[in-house]
Amino acid sequence: MPASDEARYIGVIRDPKDVFVSSYFFIKDSVYGPAMWSVDTWYRSFVSGVNFMEMSCPVATASYWRQRHRPNVLLLSFKQMKRDLEGTVRRIAAFLDIDAPEAVIQDVVRQSSFEYMRGIDHKFNVGRIVPWQEPGRMMRKGMQGGSSELLSPDRQREADTYCQRELERLGCGDLPYGDFAD
Repeated sequence: MPASDEARYIGVIRDPKDVFVSSYFFIKDSVYGPAMWSVDTWYRSFVSGVNFMEMSCPVATASYWRQRHRPNVLLLSFKQMKRDLEGTVRRIAAFLDIDAPEAVIQDVVRQSSFEYMRGIDHKFNVGRIVPWQEPGRMMRKGMQGGSSELLSPDRQREADTYCQRELERLGCGDLPYGDFAD
């Protein structure tokens, strides 16, 4: 993305294991359907850095983390957003220099909730990627720490080790990994 000192950027870093689970179901539901790769194949691709995305999860995270000191960049943790949505909304408003009345803050909090966004899921829909398949849902569970749905404890540890090693290799060993991952 081209950078501009006049723009403001907000990045959200999410637990890579949750990114794995979310991406698996999103791609399965919106693209491949019953022809989706096995969870094992998807996982091996994910921890090798070779996957359907243009870049691996650690590379994307490192690209955000390197920009954190810029005054026009705000990095947020999905984990913290889930714990304190109202505080996150207030932090974003302050970052954007928006002095919003309390009623507006509360409305933004309401409209940022998973329940509200799930109710308007059709607005996030990427459409039918495969013509004969029903479009998938964007809003599936909206939770932090749900990687056990597809990953065994050993695979969770392996994914964390891979991501931490990659972040270190990419010069981002100072990223407080525990603030983003469970």
